[in-house]
Amino acid sequence: MTKQQTNILKGIAILMMLFYHLFNRDDITNVCTPLLYIGDTPLVHYMSKACYPVTFFTILSGYGLSYVYRHKKLYFKDQLKRISKLYIYYWIVLAIFVPIGCYIDSNRYPNDWLHFIDNITGFHCTYNGETWFLLPYALISLSSVFIIPYLFSLKTIKSWIIAVLGYSVIFGIIKLLPLDDDLSFINLIMQFVYYVVLLFYFAAGVLFYRYFEKKSIKTTAIGNYKAILLLLILFSIKSLFKITLADTFYAIIFIFLFMQLSLPVAVSKALESLGKHSMPMWMTHTFFAIYLFQDFIYGFKYPILIYLVLVIISYIVSFPILYIGKKVNNNIFNNFSSSPTSAQ
Repeated sequence: MTKQQTNILKGIAILMMLFYHLFNRDDITNVCTPLLYIGDTPLVHYMSKACYPVTFFTILSGYGLSYVYRHKKLYFKDQLKRISKLYIYYWIVLAIFVPIGCYIDSNRYPNDWLHFIDNITGFHCTYNGETWFLLPYALISLSSVFIIPYLFSLKTIKSWIIAVLGYSVIFGIIKLLPLDDDLSFINLIMQFVYYVVLLFYFAAGVLFYRYFEKKSIKTTAIGNYKAILLLLILFSIKSLFKITLADTFYAIIFIFLFMQLSLPVAVSKALESLGKHSMPMWMTHTFFAIYLFQDFIYGFKYPILIYLVLVIISYIVSFPILYIGKKVNNNIFNNFSSSPTSAQ
């Protein structure tokens, strides 16, 4: 999988994310006017169930860092720098949207100091709940310097057995937890649970890389038409049947099949651009779709228009955030690397 293919898949994942957060809600008929139904349920609601994006992003991260480990070197300080940059983008987004939120919804923004600290650290994201995986993802990235070498030292089958057993145990724990948002202890447990769940997705990405490396699988092995047909079948099955434990395998099969497609140049470039902007789009889109401007977004009435408007707005907003974040990160890390202490 090339860097371009990774960005294209990130583009698909961010499109899924926006679709999921718009239409995976039980009151969907109260906020928009779907035109197509399966029984009494809007088609878009079914489709949203096949668009859970966290699995895709984490698998791609595991795959990408496995490539780094195999061809370069995986250093803890590099991962720390990478996560520090991610948090700076996150804080820039909060600095932009929380003041707006204070004016629109003063009960949620900024709330009390404890909530403010929880959100700044990513420990409990009440300002933008859909950034919940920021902290566990950061912890996985930091611990990847130990996880990836360990997974590479195991036989592939043994790695899968360990990963599936660990994930199954944690999934069982989730079902037993009394999820009270006001209990810091429960939040601490949930961060651990999120970490292990994402760790399974991440490990799947590592094992996916090992499989590709070993088998040297070539794209276009299936062909365009067969790949499209299989993708439609896979997507339909996932839309109709909710099997959480199968999410990882669904994402891996989807990625493999999508890699078989020969896309038009214009489509590839559009998806690649979306992939490059996926991080700020993830961090900002729910401020528009859920927390601050929901009436405006759903005011476009029909799902296709609602979706297009959110994609366009999130994409446009991502440009200044990427620009500001790049400037801030360059100033901070360039000054740090040129300081007398760091030079010694």
